Amino acid sequence: MNDSIPQFALYGEGRWLDNPDFVHIEDIAARSSGLGWHIKAHQHTQLTQILLLNSGSVQLQMDSEKRFLEGCWAILIPPGTVHSFRFAPNTDGRVLSIADSLLERDYLNAAFIQTPDCIQLNSEPEEFQHLWQLLTLLEHEFHQVKPLKNSLIEHLLKAILVYIERHHSGVRNSYQTPDDMVLQRLKLLVSQHLKEHWKLSDYALALNVSEKTLSRLVQKAYGKSVLQLTHEHLLREAKRNLIYTQKSVEEIAYDLGFKDPGYFSRFFKRAEQLTPAQYRRSLDA
Repeated sequence: MNDSIPQFALYGEGRWLDNPDFVHIEDIAARSSGLGWHIKAHQHTQLTQILLLNSGSVQLQMDSEKRFLEGCWAILIPPGTVHSFRFAPNTDGRVLSIADSLLERDYLNAAFIQTPDCIQLNSEPEEFQHLWQLLTLLEHEFHQVKPLKNSLIEHLLKAILVYIERHHSGVRNSYQTPDDMVLQRLKLLVSQHLKEHWKLSDYALALNVSEKTLSRLVQKAYGKSVLQLTHEHLLREAKRNLIYTQKSVEEIAYDLGFKDPGYFSRFFKRAEQLTPAQYRRSLDA
């Protein structure tokens, strides 16, 4: 573990994206085979990734969830998700990386990719082959220098996202109502102001809605209060730090905006029935 979680544009590349329309595609082997098929824990804060496995297997960790996947899968990794991979040698697949700003465009409308997901496609070989062919075409075009290259890549990307959305566990109607947009903006504000421990009134003011309206929208969409939503995000960040860094519990508490490490420990124990130290020890059990 390190003192902090590495953040990359692409794994191993320290620079941030300087192209707001950035799209990148490569074989899994291109980056992982030279690293013993092991990609260590890291995160992308401006990038969404879709991994499509064609054959082989992977031991995957996304935040605190561990999975073993074999065969045909699509893996969704939203920005900010801490993830690591240990692929079986010669695993065949592709990694599609898309700038977050590009996914916010109306014509792509990919707001559905907001939570990590693993989509099993072994039982739908025809659907998988169509999706694989689309990625093959996108990869071919990615390496070409031809007229209308960007336009074709955008259309292929849209088709890929449609196939993914069909099978995504969180799929919703692609039309966004004003309420949907408020909720989407709320999630962004929660991420931006998490360590400031904003209250319901702060979010309502920033979103230009009443506290009552915001509470109703969040309760209807997620079955929880705004406070519970922010606490879930705080808990996820706490777990990321306990799993992937060597920071002390006190350092993590202060980093997350808690003025009292004791209160942070009580907050964590209420949610997990373990203190932060006990949770960290349980990872090695």
